[in-house]
Amino acid sequence: MFRTQKISCTQRIPRSADIQKKSLIPGVVAAQDPRLTACNGGNSLNTCQSQFNTKMGFDQSLGVTKYQDLRSAIEKSFADYQALGLLNICEAYKEYQQCYTDGQFFACAQNPFGLLTATNNGGVQFTQDQANGYVKIWNQLDFVCGAGFSIFANAEDCGSAVFNNQTAAMRQCDNDFNVKAAADPNEACAYVEIAANCYFQLFWNACKKPEVAYWGCNYERTGTNLLYPQCSQIFCTFHERVI
Repeated sequence: MFRTQKISCTQRIPRSADIQKKSLIPGVVAAQDPRLTACNGGNSLNTCQSQFNTKMGFDQSLGVTKYQDLRSAIEKSFADYQALGLLNICEAYKEYQQCYTDGQFFACAQNPFGLLTATNNGGVQFTQDQANGYVKIWNQLDFVCGAGFSIFANAEDCGSAVFNNQTAAMRQCDNDFNVKAAADPNEACAYVEIAANCYFQLFWNACKKPEVAYWGCNYERTGTNLLYPQCSQIFCTFHERVI
């Protein structure tokens, strides 16, 4: 039988809002702290997003303001084309990263602050939800296209079925996390753990394979950890015991 080890939040450290307040010290310039670098909307973000959309055959309107539709398009590739879908996304993601220069990948795709302070963006001002949702996608792809690739590829039938049949359940996991973390940010780590376990259970129930459940757990965890870096002590683990 399989026994899965529950992921756990073992330590509480200051929440991200506190860390950010301490980091944004007057007089510190962007050249000294990349966290203060604004995303260049026209020359970087829009150009690189358009390149990604073209590579994948996605609608050109997909981007920060339509991050939910962008996520749906990416996950549909996982659902429809299985491991090949992952490979196509990962190749496009690599080119998306290489499209940026001068630290703009971090500012536009890894740091919500960079999007909230975006310049040269045609007067468009992104919301916190849009900034968070957009950078979460790319951080998840770091896992999907790295340590997680072979896990999914080795269980592509089952893994793709989750993206075919459980997208509503995944969005419910996401929504529950967003609502609870916003209402009680001091307990953000607990909600990161709950959200990761929500994905763990979805993939476990569908596949009954601990490594695939581990993949699902990390798919969510790597996205939320970027937004709540103080919760980096939370890990997804599993072990197998045969009787």
